[in-house]
Amino acid sequence: MIAACPQCQTRFRLAREKLGPQGARIRCSQCQTVFRVQAPDGAGALTLAEARPSPVAQRVAAPPAPAKPLPPLARAIIAEMDPEVAKGVAELLARWRISSLVVEDGGEALLQMFRSPPQLVVLGAGLASLSAPKLAEIAKRTTDLAGVKLVHVAVVAEPPVSGYEADEMLEPADLPGGLSALLERLGVGAKPTSAAPAPAPRPAPARAPAPPARVAAPVAVPAPPKPVRPVPSSDPDIAAAERLARIAVSDVILYNEAKFATASAAGNVVKALAVELEEARQHFNSRVSPILRQNRDFLREELERRAALRKA
Repeated sequence: MIAACPQCQTRFRLAREKLGPQGARIRCSQCQTVFRVQAPDGAGALTLAEARPSPVAQRVAAPPAPAKPLPPLARAIIAEMDPEVAKGVAELLARWRISSLVVEDGGEALLQMFRSPPQLVVLGAGLASLSAPKLAEIAKRTTDLAGVKLVHVAVVAEPPVSGYEADEMLEPADLPGGLSALLERLGVGAKPTSAAPAPAPRPAPARAPAPPARVAAPVAVPAPPKPVRPVPSSDPDIAAAERLARIAVSDVILYNEAKFATASAAGNVVKALAVELEEARQHFNSRVSPILRQNRDFLREELERRAALRKA
């Protein structure tokens, strides 16, 4: 006589004399399912009375479907010629639930903005056919693009266009992580949720208490304030000079990254980059009036601020 497992359909040959009036309970050798076989009916067929899957079979279940990713809350256009930089920016924006379109040409970026205005545009330097400052001017003059937030990553000392600059400026050394603070300030996307807290460490076994030692009370030393980006001046001429200083210093750091990092750690960044800073100063002085320069050393202030940020 033949019986089949109701779970995996494996067939077994049974001796009829082993089946009593109440049948017999059988465990499948393949899937470990336990089922009962009744005595044969008039046609000589075996009847399955019950089947109970084994605990092993119950545990082997289909894995739960992965959670669907949340839909994006905003769109962005990344105009950047360096594919690695663009990739890093796009990955950060994705964590803020912002989808990205990457282009390498300034004219293509403006065309895409007119086709479907995004909530955010990140503009790199050296764009072909249309520079970042000119693109920002066109966008600010266009009513249909009034709601688009512009972030200019300044790596070339380009003169600002008064009244039509990007909403935010960012040094290339601060990419991509520096975008997070700007996104929060501009109100674009959603801040990523913090990771789940790590489990508490297992307590160490108790030990006999050591005799108290006489020690001097520690003196609390306040931590130095973390350097932050200065608030733009309300005076448009001073604000323009500060912006040009950030661009010029970014250029110096970009082409002297190793020297800047070493000097920042040693605390002598102004002395180490004196020659490079003087070259940038010639261009800076040609665009900023002597009246403003006689009261402040904009380039030195910006270089020391960037060094403090690197060291923090």
